[in-house]
Order: sequence, then structure tokens, then C-alpha cells
Amino acid sequence: MQPIRLLPLFVLGIFFFASNVNDAQAQRYQEFKTEDGVEFSYRWSRSSFFDRSSPLELRLKVQNTNDYPVEVSFQVDFYMGPVVKESSQTTELCIRPKLAKTGRLNGVYYRSSVLSNEEIESDDFEWLIEDLEIKKVEGCS
Repeated sequence: MQPIRLLPLFVLGIFFFASNVNDAQAQRYQEFKTEDGVEFSYRWSRSSFFDRSSPLELRLKVQNTNDYPVEVSFQVDFYMGPVVKESSQTTELCIRPKLAKTGRLNGVYYRSSVLSNEEIESDDFEWLIEDLEIKKVEGCS
């Protein structure tokens, strides 16, 4: 039996860690808008972590900064120039005070079925939050 050589494993580990740190920094949520104490942030991610050619997903973080729970409803529209190419179904969230609903875990992500990654990355592409409603509620179930 041959002994395991630790130096190649150590170098490989350092390389893997460094590449993940850069990916993590690129994956931070960016501020989009705030309305009635609800902050919207976003990031674009590949739908499959291991497949660089997989479709892009818009992942949202919806943060309730209020001292009371809120119900938030909205839809996401994808535009190419002035034309709406796709609209999401209405997203409805109940968010407790000082908490957030984030990304895939909470179903707050949107993937186009009509636009390619190249179109999404183009200067003609834009996305907006439409039909936004925020209501103060007694509690979330």
C-alpha cells in the first residue's frame, strides 16, 4: 500500500477554496428596490450548479424590515426592449417581522422558458417587479 501524499491534496484544497470564495462573492444579492418596509434584492444563478450551460434563474430575497408581519404579492416580468416577453404567475408570500424569504428554498426564483441565456445577458434585457401589493397582517401561518 502506498502512503497518501498530502501536498497535492493540500494544493487542490487551496485551489478549490479560492475558486469558491470568488463564486460566493459573485453570488451576493444586489439591492433592487424597497417599498413599505419590504426590501427586494436579487442575483442571477445557474439553475444547475454543476452545469455552466444551464438556464439562468433570477433569485430574489424579499426582506420584511417592519415590526409586523406582511403579505407580499407580485409578479416578475421579463422584457426585451419595451416588449414583455414573459410574466411569472403571481407570487404570494407572508413574511414575519425582520425576516426574509430567499431564493429557491422559498420558491422565490424565476426562469425564462422563452429567453436564452444570451438574451438575458444582453443589454436589451430587463426585468421588473409588477403588480406589487404589501399588506400588514396579524400573523403568518
